[in-house]
Amino acid sequence: MRALACGSALMAATLTLTACASSPIRSGPLRPPPLKLVAYDSCDALLHDLRESAPQTPGPVAPQPPGRVEVPDGTGDAYAAAPAPNGPAHSGTNTYEPDADEPDTVKTDGRRIVTLAGNRLHIIDAASRTLTARLSLPEAQPGSFTGHDGQLLLSGDRALVISSRTLFPPPGVITPRASTPDTMPPRPRVQTILTLVDLPGIPKVVGTMTVNGSYVDARQTGSTIRLVVRSTPSVAVPLSTPQNQPRDPSPPQRPRLDDWLPTATVTAPGVPQKQYQEPCDQVKRPSAPTGGGLLSVLTVDPAKGFADPQPISVLGDGQTVYGNGKTLYVAGSSFGGPGRTHLHRFDVGGSGRPRWVASGVVQGTLLNQYALSEYQGVLRVATTAGDVSGISTFTRRGDRLTQIGRLGGLGRNERLYAVRYLGRIAYAVTFRQVDPLYELDLGDPEHPRSLGELKVDGFSSYLHPTPDGHLIGVGQNVTGRGTPTGTLVSEFDGSTPPRRIASHTEKGRLPSTGMDPHAFLYWPATGLTVIPTQPIGAPSPPGGAVALTIDARGIRPAGFIRQDLVSRAVVVGDTLWTFSDQGALASGLTDLRKRAWLGYA
Repeated sequence: MRALACGSALMAATLTLTACASSPIRSGPLRPPPLKLVAYDSCDALLHDLRESAPQTPGPVAPQPPGRVEVPDGTGDAYAAAPAPNGPAHSGTNTYEPDADEPDTVKTDGRRIVTLAGNRLHIIDAASRTLTARLSLPEAQPGSFTGHDGQLLLSGDRALVISSRTLFPPPGVITPRASTPDTMPPRPRVQTILTLVDLPGIPKVVGTMTVNGSYVDARQTGSTIRLVVRSTPSVAVPLSTPQNQPRDPSPPQRPRLDDWLPTATVTAPGVPQKQYQEPCDQVKRPSAPTGGGLLSVLTVDPAKGFADPQPISVLGDGQTVYGNGKTLYVAGSSFGGPGRTHLHRFDVGGSGRPRWVASGVVQGTLLNQYALSEYQGVLRVATTAGDVSGISTFTRRGDRLTQIGRLGGLGRNERLYAVRYLGRIAYAVTFRQVDPLYELDLGDPEHPRSLGELKVDGFSSYLHPTPDGHLIGVGQNVTGRGTPTGTLVSEFDGSTPPRRIASHTEKGRLPSTGMDPHAFLYWPATGLTVIPTQPIGAPSPPGGAVALTIDARGIRPAGFIRQDLVSRAVVVGDTLWTFSDQGALASGLTDLRKRAWLGYA
């Protein structure tokens, strides 16, 4: 039986099967002109093109800087127990591809659990179920702000924490004239902060790398981490001068090359500060505009400490990252070209500098990384253009990603809510009033075709496959007017088109998995499925996570874990761990009874 794609919650309602013959899907060419990139042979030429491609409208005005913050000393608050050499069976981050780990707020190797809550790392010994250490990370300096939305990756005995910092313009840089300034203030500068932590013994910060640029996403294969950042200049943008008012004779500020090129500053205790900057010949230029910034891929290996991140860059913007361990795709909407998404492919096999290999353009916009997939050298891209969605296929021809096929007509007057690929088969969910689950055959990438669809009320937001060839769907029940009423979990078999064989509803609670698939846990050994939920309505039910058993026999309730604001769930040995910003709850894997509560305060 064919394995189905990842889960998406489909609403309870009357099921309608539509065979391929009656499907609205049609194949047809929709091929924007491909891109061609070349390297720069001089920094002057690069700076000229960066200035020409920069947006000519001001960015958002910087918010007021926060009040004074204290800077911790960055040392561990307690001793950590030495981990055992081998840990028990355990789950990991719910990633899209098995060979490309994704940053998250909770990581485990089966011996220790490392969590990031607020501005602190917490280290838990999984065997004894005790909080053995915590580490306060360096906070923001005056005049800047560090958000608490960081992520982490685990590599051996080291953790890499990824966070962002906003640098605000110094006060008095621009003096307003009357009530209307002739120049908008510069946008805040955003930096990506990488903090390397040694975990054994007393956990301690062993190095920090500060990169000028906004963090987009990262992927890890082995001990090699590929980090994607985007850089835009922080400059003052001249506006029209009010009538009868003299103009400031000083020339407007123009961005320098340093405002774009990724510069990495490395600091470590007892070691002189080092700075690395990308060579101009590592920047690629597309033949058509792709945005007013610079998109860069950097390399970090926590086991080796911080060194030259060896970035390679492309002129353009990027918001979505997909990787499978060998290739990395970065997709972004084009500047000045609404309705198109630019695609850049990098070769990231091995541990050396990544290599740009090709770029292309697809019509429409992406939902998230699950809209992308590479299979047998072919890139598949699900997009929504106007009121119609579809899937396009691309192959590499030289330095271009060339579209070779397209399947359109998915969900007219609807938009994509979930996509999942499994080998040659793709599943897509669209929604407006009913929720069609499309099954698509992409085995012949030049002639993709529909295998059928299943219609139910409501919408789906996440899809997850099981080893027995079934598909779990997680989403929301809604009223006829589209008002959410609760969580719906569905199970579909491997037939063509798929049949829904079981469903479960949770009234008054909405799932957290739609916005963040990392919140979803499926443990194949027992079929345990954990879905963090948030209460809705009044009176609100208690917060926590829904636990279900999903296998070939259907869906059966396993219990409810009461814990406010649950964001993650992890299995280690015979224990189910659930996490919030307040602490970690350990429950029995089979009976869900409370075994320990570890508060972070």
